[in-house]
Parts: sequence; C-alpha cells; structure tokens
Amino acid sequence: MRIIPVLAAIALTFLFLTQHVFAQNPIPNPDFEDWSGGEPTGWNTINQSVFGTSFVCVTRDLSNPQHGTSCAKIETVTHNIFLVGPVTMPGILSLGEITLDVINQTGTVSGGVPITTQPNQLRGWFRYLPSNGDSCILGIGLSRWNGVGRDTLALAYKVIGGQTPDWTEFSVPIEYLIWTMPDTMNIMFFSSNLLNGSPVSGSELWIDNLMLEYGPVAVQNAGMNEAPSIRYSTDGFPIITLNNGAVTSEISVFNLNGILVKNFPTSPGLREIILNTSDLASGIYLARFKNKTGSPVSLKFVRY
Repeated sequence: MRIIPVLAAIALTFLFLTQHVFAQNPIPNPDFEDWSGGEPTGWNTINQSVFGTSFVCVTRDLSNPQHGTSCAKIETVTHNIFLVGPVTMPGILSLGEITLDVINQTGTVSGGVPITTQPNQLRGWFRYLPSNGDSCILGIGLSRWNGVGRDTLALAYKVIGGQTPDWTEFSVPIEYLIWTMPDTMNIMFFSSNLLNGSPVSGSELWIDNLMLEYGPVAVQNAGMNEAPSIRYSTDGFPIITLNNGAVTSEISVFNLNGILVKNFPTSPGLREIILNTSDLASGIYLARFKNKTGSPVSLKFVRY
C-alpha cells in the first residue's frame, strides 16, 4: 500500500548557531509513558480495523525503553484482507490526524497540536531494524493560520536506513521559510520510506524521549522579508511570492528523482505566481528559477 504523507517542504538554507536554549517541552507525552486505548496519549496512530482485519502498527514497548518505563514501537505490517488480498500498512505515529483510504491506497497526515514557540531542532532517541533495505522517516512541520488558509512556516525530516539495533540519539534541524510564530506543530514518524516507494513489511522503528531545542537562527540570505516564499491556494496549488523581485527565468519543476516534469513561463514584473499542478501526481517537488539578481532559487512544495 502506498501512502503519501503530508510533508510540506521548503528549501531556504539556514545557519544554526552552536548556542542552544532548552525551553518548556511543548511535545505532549514526549517519553511515551502514558497510553490510552492502545495509543500514546496525545498522539495518533494508524492502528485500525480494515474490513474486519485488525492492523496494529504502533504498540507500547515495555521491554527496552531508552528512558522511563516504556517507548513507542512502530512497525510495517502485512495482513490478508478478505476479497482484497495482502495489504501492507506502514507504521505511522503523528501528532496530526491520520486519514487512510484502503481502496484507493492513499492517505494523509494533517493538523497537529498547538505551539507558541519557535524551535530550531527536534531531538530524540530511536532504534531501527529495517526489512529488505527499507528506511524510516522522522519529521516535524510548523504552520500558522493566515485568516484564509494555512501557511507552512517550517519543515524538517530525516530519512534513515540501515540497522540501528541500539538506542541512538537523532537530531532534525528545522528549516524556516517564514520566520514567524507558528500556531500548530506536527511531528511524524514512519517505519517505512513512503517517499521512495512502497512500505516493506517487517520494518521496526522505536522512538523515545523527544524534545525540542531552541536557539538563535541566522539566515544566510540577506533579509528574510526579501526571500522568496511559498504558500498554497484554496485549491492546493503552490503560490510563489517574490518579495525581492520578479524571476528572470521560467520556473522549472523537478520530482524527487531530479527529473524535469514541468515548466511554467513567467512575465516581467510578476511578484506572485500560481503553479497549476493539477496534472502532477501527489508527492514532493522542487521549483527552480532565478531571481532579479540572477541568483538561483529552489523551493520545495507538496502536490496533495
């Protein structure tokens, strides 16, 4: 089963300084000590019954936590469903809502929990035992309601492969597109790499002891207010805003494999460009162009 996660992406480069400050942890139940109804309190899982077949992909592990008495185990599971056949369900743990369509083999992860701080890094501990070359995804996204729609302020995710049988600390630096206060945070963990293909049954991921890290952030490009930004229309199309001047070249869109999939012509003087991506498949893409100074610009976006 192929599920496209909602991971809105950005490509502005930030320099994270070495000075860090730890504030109150806004992650609910960050060490997975509290569970209710088979799920960690404050979190959502993909656990569900499909046509009478129970898929339990996220469980409480009391045998070997990194901290405290328990941790979260996330596993990719395959079961045979009557009249459907074998269905492989990736393990997903998220602060947002998980929606799954088994018949069409699609799904989304959206929403999250309130946040009133601006972290610059997600940290925690993990163990991973992939099956047949699989890899896992650790991710965080920050957004804010603008009165009409939701702006993606920041995103970070890390893809990790290979055997990691012992508890290992991970860090995911957060890249900000818009440096403003978010109102919603979503943290997501996937036991299989859904960005590059189908989930692999048997892959196991353990997560424990999460925290957010804070500290000063310096922007390599001069003037955040002048940096190109990306948001989404009510139809889900990406809108590129060019605060520092019009583009001097057409906008080229590439998929994650680096293949050119579409070009968008531009006109002199444009400060905002809507990319009609209705003919593109769901996934993450990269928009490339040059600004008025001739400097190359790359912005990632999601086709839902």
